[in-house]
Amino acid sequence: MNRIVSFFKSILPCLLMLILQAAVVIPVGILYAFLTAGNVGSALGSIPDLLTGSAADTGFSQTANFIYGLLAVLIFGLWYRRTFVRPFRHKKRANRPTGFSFHTVMSILFLAIGLQYVTLLVVNCTAVLRPDWLTTYNALMESAGYNDLTPLLLVYSVILAPVTEELIFRGLVFRFARCALPFWVANVWQTLLFGLVHGNFIQGIYAFVMGLFLGFLCHRGRGIKYSIPVHILYNVIGVLYSDLIEMTTAFNYTAAVGLGVALTIFAVWLFYTDFTPAHTQK
Repeated sequence: MNRIVSFFKSILPCLLMLILQAAVVIPVGILYAFLTAGNVGSALGSIPDLLTGSAADTGFSQTANFIYGLLAVLIFGLWYRRTFVRPFRHKKRANRPTGFSFHTVMSILFLAIGLQYVTLLVVNCTAVLRPDWLTTYNALMESAGYNDLTPLLLVYSVILAPVTEELIFRGLVFRFARCALPFWVANVWQTLLFGLVHGNFIQGIYAFVMGLFLGFLCHRGRGIKYSIPVHILYNVIGVLYSDLIEMTTAFNYTAAVGLGVALTIFAVWLFYTDFTPAHTQK
C-alpha cells in the first residue's frame, strides 16, 4: 500500500507544476495585455491570443517564465527540503563523499560537455526520421527569443529552469518513485515525465536522454546537489556556447560526437567510482 501511495505521490509534483504555470500565465497574460495595448478593446482582444500562444509575444512568455521560475524554486524547494532533507539531516550517513572533490568537479564538467554531443546525436538521428519535428523545434526556439537573448531569458534558462527541473523531477518525482520502484524503473519514470512536460518531440526526446544521466547522479550522489550544477552547465553551454559545439561538429562530426560520447562515459565512470563506499575501495 505504501508503495502505491508513493508512486501516486510521484505524479503530484508534475500536476502542481502545471497548475502553477497556469496560475502565473493567466494573470500575467491579462496584465501584459492591458499594459501593452493602446486601449481596453485591443487589450481584451489580445488576451486569448497571448494565453493560447497564438500571439508569438516573446516579452510576455519570458516574463511569465521568469515569474514562474522564481515561484517554482521557492515552492518546490521548500517541499523538497521538508520531505527529503530535514527528516534525514541527523541520520547517520554512509561512508561516502558528501562534498565536491576534484574528481567530482571534473565529472560534473565532463558530463555537462559530453551530454551536449550525446543529445546532439539523438536530435540529429531523430531529425533524419522526422525533419518536421526539428523544424517545429527551431521555430519554437526562435519564437521564445533565443536568437536574441534578454536578461530575463538568460537568467531563466541557465539558472531558474535547471534548478526548478531538478527540484521537481530528480528531487521529488524520482525520490517518491524510488520509494515504490527499483532504481532503473524509477529513473525511467521520472525522465519520461521530464520529457513529456517539454511539450514538443525534439526537446522531449533529448530531455529524456539527459534525464537518465541526471537521475543516476541523484541516485549515486544521494541528492540533487550534483545534478543541479550539471544541468546548469549544460544549459550555459547550450545557450551561450552552442556555436563552439557546432564548430567542432562541422570540422569532423564523427570524431567530435565520438569524443563527446566517450567523455560522457568517462564522466559517469569517474562519478561512480568517486562515490563508491570507502570500505569497498582497495
